[in-house]
Amino acid sequence: MNYLLQRRSTLAQTLKKHGVDAFLVTASVNVTYLTGFTGEASYYVGTAKNSILVSDSRFEEQIKEECSQVDAHIRPHNKTTIEAAVDVLNKSGAKSVGVEGNRITLGELDQLKELAPKLNFVAVDSAVESQRVIKDPGEVEKIREAVRVAERAYRMFTATLREADTEKDMVDALEGYIRRAGGRSSSFPPIVAVGERGALPHAPPTAKQLGEGSKLLVDWGADLLYKSDMTRTLRSPFGTAPSRRNKMERVGFDFDEVYGIVLAAQNAALAAIKPGVKAKEVDAAARKVISTTKLKKSDVKLGDYFTHGLGHGIGLEVHEAPRVRANSEDTLEAGMVITIEPGVYIPGWGGIRIEDDVLVTHNGCSLLTTLPREATTVSVG
Repeated sequence: MNYLLQRRSTLAQTLKKHGVDAFLVTASVNVTYLTGFTGEASYYVGTAKNSILVSDSRFEEQIKEECSQVDAHIRPHNKTTIEAAVDVLNKSGAKSVGVEGNRITLGELDQLKELAPKLNFVAVDSAVESQRVIKDPGEVEKIREAVRVAERAYRMFTATLREADTEKDMVDALEGYIRRAGGRSSSFPPIVAVGERGALPHAPPTAKQLGEGSKLLVDWGADLLYKSDMTRTLRSPFGTAPSRRNKMERVGFDFDEVYGIVLAAQNAALAAIKPGVKAKEVDAAARKVISTTKLKKSDVKLGDYFTHGLGHGIGLEVHEAPRVRANSEDTLEAGMVITIEPGVYIPGWGGIRIEDDVLVTHNGCSLLTTLPREATTVSVG
């Protein structure tokens, strides 16, 4: 099946619904989704009969390789992309044009209106994003491959850790392993947090060494155009009591106990996933476990330390619809790919997060990630 043609046809079928004769797509990620073109600085113009990629001579040969079934309008060097797009729109005979209300800037919209005063530009939110929410089989396989690359990189990463490695060293190494394993790059700057720094969900890397903490949180993903995103938290072999090395970590919480609660929360969320379920209900299933499970030797309420939404959609972007959080009104449908990532972050002690990429199926869900989810210990040389 020609999925790219199907996507363009689906967008064209919504023209009447939005009261427009054409769509002007300016967001690079949405241009890629509709055409397969992976370059930048290019727009897509779609009408009921035509699909035109507006680009420049730098990408002329690339367009022939990546999207030969789309007509290309190569702008001259003395025109901007937006000026060339207006030329195409004027030639199309369109009177009203849908633009990406959630993507286009005010400056770009003002420029369009100035260049084409006779055209009526209508802001349409998420016209392409609404299609991207449901992944076709080809997209699912691409995400699955991004997962496989990330997992290969992770295995290389964990096999080469050393006690003296800093967070910065480990981030740099992990990014290299992702590329070595076949990725174009990492999906986002990896997060590698030692000890108490794991209490920062998006901890920036520092000079803190692996040997200075009792746990290691690693959040990473591979970019193969489509993205993967996962997190593992490992037990460090350097003990849990304050010492010269991990003196910043507060006593009072058992790694295995807290980890077990977070894992139980993730399992509860996975069990709640199926088509027709509100995304916020999946968030609630995980949050209930963390909020109601009591620690054996502490009165701390872990629910107070689960400070972010449970997950998000993933695909061409690492964060996209649907949103899996307490205030989400999104409803799960078969074909969605989401992350499920409960976490607990205790200042002065650290954090534990477990994150996996999940496909919503017709009768539940399927894990795309294959790394063990049980607690493991860092092996260092």
